[in-house]
Amino acid sequence: MRTIIAGGGTGGHLFPGIALAEELKRRSLNNVVMFVGTKKGIEQRIIPPMGYELKTISGAGIIGGSPIQRVRGFLQFLIGFFQALWLIRSLRPNLVLGTGGYASVSVILAAWLLRVETAICEQNSIPGLTNRVLGRFVKKVFIAFEESDTFFPRQKVFFTGNPVRKEFLYQSLLPKKKGDKFTLLILGGSQGARSINQSMTECLDYMAPLRDTVEIIHQTGFQDFPWVKEAYEKKGIRAEVAPFITEMASVYERADLVISRAGAISITEILVSGKPSVLIPYPYAAYNHQEMNAKILTDKGAARMILDKDLRNNLGEMILHFINHPEELKGMGDKAKVLARPEAARAIIDHYFPEDEGDLRPRETKGGNCHL
Repeated sequence: MRTIIAGGGTGGHLFPGIALAEELKRRSLNNVVMFVGTKKGIEQRIIPPMGYELKTISGAGIIGGSPIQRVRGFLQFLIGFFQALWLIRSLRPNLVLGTGGYASVSVILAAWLLRVETAICEQNSIPGLTNRVLGRFVKKVFIAFEESDTFFPRQKVFFTGNPVRKEFLYQSLLPKKKGDKFTLLILGGSQGARSINQSMTECLDYMAPLRDTVEIIHQTGFQDFPWVKEAYEKKGIRAEVAPFITEMASVYERADLVISRAGAISITEILVSGKPSVLIPYPYAAYNHQEMNAKILTDKGAARMILDKDLRNNLGEMILHFINHPEELKGMGDKAKVLARPEAARAIIDHYFPEDEGDLRPRETKGGNCHL
């Protein structure tokens, strides 16, 4: 079977697609999967080494920016749309899945025009405008949060959770944490987070007395990596500092506490890993969806939240609090595990390639909500 997975730009839009590709290949090695992204996206670094074919098309933002930027964005969209038409006619896919990002729009609309089976994955609790529009064209919408079902035609919506990469499904096979050190994992998403990086380096004085009992793993993003690494070295604090972490499941396995943005994929990985977390929503996310994502977890006792504007005054104290109260961490981790939906990729692919039927064409399924 031939499937196009369209999306990327950031890890949040790319990693669900990778999880779906892994599931398709698990069902049958004869399944052909092609990724479509843009030249500027993170997919350029990640997809080719994994052995999947990647095609790039033009794409840019249309909403926001100056009038000139919007005109340029629209022209890029038109170019990308015609490129997508050519790709779809060439590959003749049985299924096109959109996971978000500029490429997703052009490819989904081109597939709809050519009457190819289409679906989108909505990762966040509050969908962006793009997916709200695409929801009118696709046959199915797979959502990660029940709260987002009101934004789409109800008969198209299926609550599956966010697809997660297979490495997270086999964490029990990973090397277990060794020693008694408290391990702090700091993430800012695939592109890093300046305010988290700054606040963490500013509160290193809090951590200095604990340098022999605490270890830190910090994903900084490429831009901030040099000065963040230098800050740890100056304070004499042991830390594994990296611009980007590829073996993410293994560092989650080691972590006692995760400090992270509240992007949908970060939250999904935290839940599947069963880890306690302090979530710091990106304040400029569309429709403030990261704060809503975080609130869903905090309301259920699975995480704590610090708003970005309050970060500098609270981060160090909260870290110390949890180091001294491990019972609270265990409670949050247990609740996170309950909220996880690790079989999301399998649930989505089941709509098209039932596992007991092998490598088949997409089956027709009746619309409807599969909320549990």
